[in-house]
Amino acid sequence: MPQELEVTSVTISSLLDKLRSREWMIPAFQRNFVWTIGDVSSLVYSILERRPIGMATLWQQPDESSLPLEAVSIPDRSGSGKKEKYLKGAEQPPNRRYAVLDGRQRCAAIAMAFGGLRPGNRRLRFSGRFYLNVAAKEDSRRIEFIKETEVEKKQLDTDSMAIGKGLFPLSSSIEEESLMQQFYRYSQAITDANNYPGSKLPDKAELERRNDILARSFDGLMTTKLAVYIVPAYYSLADICEIFEVLNTTGTKVTTVDLIHSWLYSETSKEEQPILLRDWIDMLGDQDGAIGWSSSMDRPEIIAQMTTATYVALESKPEPRKVGRKQTPVRSVKSGDLLATPTAHWKQIMTNQDEFATFLADFQKCVADGAFGWRACPYPVTASIYVGLRWHHRFDDGDTDQWSRSDLDALFRAFFWRNALISRYDQGFLTQLGTDLGELKSILNQRASYEDFGEWASYAEKRLGAFIDKPLPDFDSLRKICHDRQTGALQKALLLPVMAQARKDLLRPEVDISFPSRTDIQAHHIYPEAWCRNNRTGNLEKWLDPDKSEFDWVGSAVNRMPLSRESNLEWRAENPGAILRKKGVTYSPLKRIFKSLFISEKALDHLLSGTDGIPHFWETRAETLASQFEDLMKVTT
Repeated sequence: MPQELEVTSVTISSLLDKLRSREWMIPAFQRNFVWTIGDVSSLVYSILERRPIGMATLWQQPDESSLPLEAVSIPDRSGSGKKEKYLKGAEQPPNRRYAVLDGRQRCAAIAMAFGGLRPGNRRLRFSGRFYLNVAAKEDSRRIEFIKETEVEKKQLDTDSMAIGKGLFPLSSSIEEESLMQQFYRYSQAITDANNYPGSKLPDKAELERRNDILARSFDGLMTTKLAVYIVPAYYSLADICEIFEVLNTTGTKVTTVDLIHSWLYSETSKEEQPILLRDWIDMLGDQDGAIGWSSSMDRPEIIAQMTTATYVALESKPEPRKVGRKQTPVRSVKSGDLLATPTAHWKQIMTNQDEFATFLADFQKCVADGAFGWRACPYPVTASIYVGLRWHHRFDDGDTDQWSRSDLDALFRAFFWRNALISRYDQGFLTQLGTDLGELKSILNQRASYEDFGEWASYAEKRLGAFIDKPLPDFDSLRKICHDRQTGALQKALLLPVMAQARKDLLRPEVDISFPSRTDIQAHHIYPEAWCRNNRTGNLEKWLDPDKSEFDWVGSAVNRMPLSRESNLEWRAENPGAILRKKGVTYSPLKRIFKSLFISEKALDHLLSGTDGIPHFWETRAETLASQFEDLMKVTT
């Protein structure tokens, strides 16, 4: 019968023993220690005050486990390279060991504060020691971190000098001394006059106060426990990954990408250039097309999903990796599929990373006629389908020449915008993506059956309608969608064309606001929110007051456009008509800018006409946007 999930706890002393003996080890996929000195001090204070300190989640390792594990560590850079400083302890782990899935930050913090773990490089922020300051009058100053250079300068590495200043090192200077022995020694030393300047003890009241703080802190250290959740060994790596997708972790979350990083490194560690996935993701993010999409610190799973999508799209490909005890086909971009994407395919992606980035750039151009990052994209995972199909077209041997990139762009653009405007991917998109990729591939494979593009486009639209199977918004519905404040993916969809196509700043045409030249550009309110709140009177009330109007016009897409931060500060100081007249803005000289903002000459006239033109401007711009979205949902070149 399988072992049950177990919930238990450990004392701080026991935790240190487990870390030193290597019974508890850190998976290689875990990120570096990222807590601050303040974070460590807060945890130490909670321990000494007998407060809850959270939970660690462990995964019992099966005997045949190949998961790379290492002792708890903190960064210890040397020169231009990187290395880790490991907690001293046993050279070999015991037969029964556990991988710390969640709690790595706490374990490292406790090893630093109470176990003496610190970097050898003195320039690093954690090169120092934590002390209990019993002389401090404020509780918030009771835990004190002192840099190693200062420790040596003031001779605080000797107990007598430290205790004389009211400082008790939390990590023992005596090797193999237990925490109990250490604090028992402190309880004797605090009343020893030889440990104070001039061999003079503090007055009786002060000494009793310090002694009480030391005793209470020792009691807290001995009694405070870390809750522990143990996952049995029969869980597979894929199971663990899915657990962490829904687990509300504290500290640094273990992600699917962390697991893939570990696997790729483990399988290539003996090669001349081992794969360091997170480093590669960051390097890819510097390439045109991948800027704003590829970052190890900001949704790195997007690149993993794209990589797996390219694998799903291929007809000729290596066998998937065995995840857990079985090997299953990769059909979607769920966590298990990402893990099963083989190292050989990752190598193909990395070898051809320039084309990978180009395909991603082409996706942006295809759907929005401009560049944008994932944050501006409704359902960024849809980019995986486009990149996957381009990868299939480029690298599969066979008859993919029966359709062209222009065919794909026409089909995918319609798919993307139908999907976005009906919010089809709001739920279940990770599973749906593989099916959708297959459907689009099937439609493309029929291109050769039609000599005329128009005939194939009609066929393609029928097929799209059949498998999407949700009614599309007509022109009037699109207008109404644009009238109101939307949220989430739909709001991003309504703003995407104007955000991607904007090139120059309206008030400062010499300023480039295109992505990725500027990544700080936001969609600001055309009629500023503060101005609208202050003018909810008379005929304007039904337009500017969302409680009195059918729509929230002020928060809608028709009241948004990209501006540089400098121009927005000037713009929001007065109503749009006044600032445009003040700047002498007219349509013809700035026609290209206005066109990119989806502001027609008629709409500009309403914008310049003062308060009476507000509803007419919004209505006119809504019609322009609705017409654009209506066209985008069609399969056209």
